[in-house]
Amino acid sequence: MSKAHEVTAWIDLNIIDKSWGKSLTKEFDDKKAKYLIESMPVPNTITWSISNIANNIDEEFVSQLLLLMTHEQFFQFVAVCNANKNNISDLIQTINDKYKAKKSVTIVIIGASSSLNLSKLLTRSSSIKSHDLDNIYLELQLQFNCIIKFAEKDNDLALLILSFTKAVTVAPEKRLKNSSPFSFHVDAMKQYKPIRVDIDQTNKTLDQLWKQILQQFPHMGVEQAQAIVNQYGTVQALVQAYKRCPTENDAKLLLADIQVRRGAGVLTTTRKIGPQMSEKIWKLFTSIDGNDLI
Repeated sequence: MSKAHEVTAWIDLNIIDKSWGKSLTKEFDDKKAKYLIESMPVPNTITWSISNIANNIDEEFVSQLLLLMTHEQFFQFVAVCNANKNNISDLIQTINDKYKAKKSVTIVIIGASSSLNLSKLLTRSSSIKSHDLDNIYLELQLQFNCIIKFAEKDNDLALLILSFTKAVTVAPEKRLKNSSPFSFHVDAMKQYKPIRVDIDQTNKTLDQLWKQILQQFPHMGVEQAQAIVNQYGTVQALVQAYKRCPTENDAKLLLADIQVRRGAGVLTTTRKIGPQMSEKIWKLFTSIDGNDLI
């Protein structure tokens, strides 16, 4: 089957000229990922385009964009922003204007593995402090939806850019897979575990079906479902137990303290169903409101 679309990474010429450029192109070549080296509208940026081969649609640029900075450049950027907070919005606006489109910007800080590691690179003579970095992180992420990533070594940077390329590549299929004209359409339900039990005249298959029904709840494992079935062998038994509860709150928490055992011997661990899962199950079997959310 031929590919329906093709993704190209557009890498600024300034990036290739840096020490990490060779490692970057080698990783792309090894993975047979398509890339172009161009003088981009904003220096030290990377973005991607998609060509729809099946429908002969020309390249369209995606919204994702990486802006690469060394940790020294990021420190300078923070110092400038401390002097004038408008510099952050000016940076984002410049990127959008130069690319003539709104971009989802990710700043990649090169030479540090984490925010904590970056703070340790500050010198005593530096005009900025750790709390200045924290403030910039918050403002970039909360006000401008800008993501911060770190790449300590050349190979870390190459792998990070390849991971973004892969995400851009699979995005169209994911959107198509998750799209459905109706919320109840079968395609929208693929995330849930299918139930298939061949019913016979024994209680064994009914117990299996009961467990399968319970496992449709997100995060409901086999051990949890079995623990509930051990206590209430049928749906009817559970519903009757709800009816006998003196208050609604008691009904909500009916299953909360049921012990769930995992493992065997010295590796055995126990936990409880918990109040949140207990309330979800109660709501499913007792609610008379069709719009109730579980």
